Amino acid sequence: MNRRSLNYKRSLRERTKALRKSLRGITENSLILLRLLVPLSVHVRLWIIIFLILALQAVLEPYVPTLVLLSLCAVIAFLALVRLVDLPLRALQQLTRQGGFDLSGTVAPILGHDEYSRLARAIQGMGRRMNTSIQEAREQNSRIDEIFSAIGEGVILCTMEGKILKINHTVRRWLEYYGDPTGRDFIEVVRSVELNDRFHDFLNACRSQEIIGTIEPEVVESIHLDGPEAKRVRAKMVPVQSGNQHPVCFIFLFDLSDLHRLEQFRREFFANVSHELKTPIASIRGYAELLQDQLPMLPPDTIQQFLTVIMRNSEQVSTLLQDMILLSNLENGQIPLTIKPYDIAVALARVRETLAPKAKVAGVSVVVDIPAAISELPVDGQRFDSVLLNLVDNGIKYNRKGGYVKVSVRQTEDEWNIYVEDSGMGIPHSAQLRAFERFYRVDKSHTRLGGGTGLGLAIVKHVVQAHGGQINLRSEPGTGTVFTIVLPRQRTQARIGAYAPF
Repeated sequence: MNRRSLNYKRSLRERTKALRKSLRGITENSLILLRLLVPLSVHVRLWIIIFLILALQAVLEPYVPTLVLLSLCAVIAFLALVRLVDLPLRALQQLTRQGGFDLSGTVAPILGHDEYSRLARAIQGMGRRMNTSIQEAREQNSRIDEIFSAIGEGVILCTMEGKILKINHTVRRWLEYYGDPTGRDFIEVVRSVELNDRFHDFLNACRSQEIIGTIEPEVVESIHLDGPEAKRVRAKMVPVQSGNQHPVCFIFLFDLSDLHRLEQFRREFFANVSHELKTPIASIRGYAELLQDQLPMLPPDTIQQFLTVIMRNSEQVSTLLQDMILLSNLENGQIPLTIKPYDIAVALARVRETLAPKAKVAGVSVVVDIPAAISELPVDGQRFDSVLLNLVDNGIKYNRKGGYVKVSVRQTEDEWNIYVEDSGMGIPHSAQLRAFERFYRVDKSHTRLGGGTGLGLAIVKHVVQAHGGQINLRSEPGTGTVFTIVLPRQRTQARIGAYAPF
């Protein structure tokens, strides 16, 4: 072997040895660098590695083909890793951002069939199913909230510690409470000491039991609630526990206000009927017993006087019963109306003539103000006579000496307006809403004044309503009262509803 070949081999071994030493140092330094790059993303680390390879290429010029091939392999590896690892990981990051699954926006498609892609698609499918379940749960909760709010009776949901979780719109309306009741004490929202005490007693009984389902619901009758209107309610407290959930307590509130008012009206009605019948019947019986026991000893004039008293009281009882029957039939719509043209001027003349003796005794003048252009009213004449007679009679009865009762009639294109004004004692504001109730009297001391039945204004109200009109009053104590009847000129079918005393 010649000298040139030996020198070349020796030089090649030295260079190979130097290259191995350099690569060993580069490898050690690269491992240190890679440890420092662990927190970085995959593609950032790949870019750094490619940059280092290119730097080595510039330093190690004799091995350019090898380094170019190595660089090409690194680029291919980078693209493959981005394709196979980074894209699925980005998709997973998009799916799980903000700590939960978010499929509301556009999700990048996951390609490939490697482990990362399969994992990403599995998580994506789980996310879709979870989103569907969450949406269904939200819709179900929304429907439950709508049903809870739409319940006509009051419903309160509380914890077993007495903290309110939710109340429905009925309770809000009753209590006029429109804030957020969540977490507030029961007494702060309901404001009923009696119901609060009963509620906490019930909670203590529930806490002493191991199994909530064995506790019977408790019913509290007739509890007063403070609000815009006075309410009487029945409260039913029911403990509920579902599975391993914390137990809660439902309080159902049933409005008894109407029943209480009806019961009060029933008691007042029977008391008034008994009172109205008691006096004349007692008078009839007393005079009849005198006639029975002492008839032979009584002079004819006395007998005639007793019989007159008996007849007068009998007529009063008969009038009362007839008015009650008439009012009942009016309320039930059982009295057909005979509608004919009605000359109200002539009708008021009859009323003045009928009540003239009473007006003279009371010292009250009756004034009628009807323009000549007033047309005839299409009403039931007999029923409307009773309306005018009752209103003018009341004006005389509850007036003062030297006072007046004025009846005025006006008409517009759409309606007739009849005003009955008096200069009497007036009606207190607290009593005006009840003025049209049966047997209701503003001043109890005037119960027997004029021998009325106490049903006049109730009959007036229902007759006017039967004609499709309405009646209201305006009064100031001490200055008099004005009743206003409004009748439509285009009469519609009359409607009489059930009697509402409140």
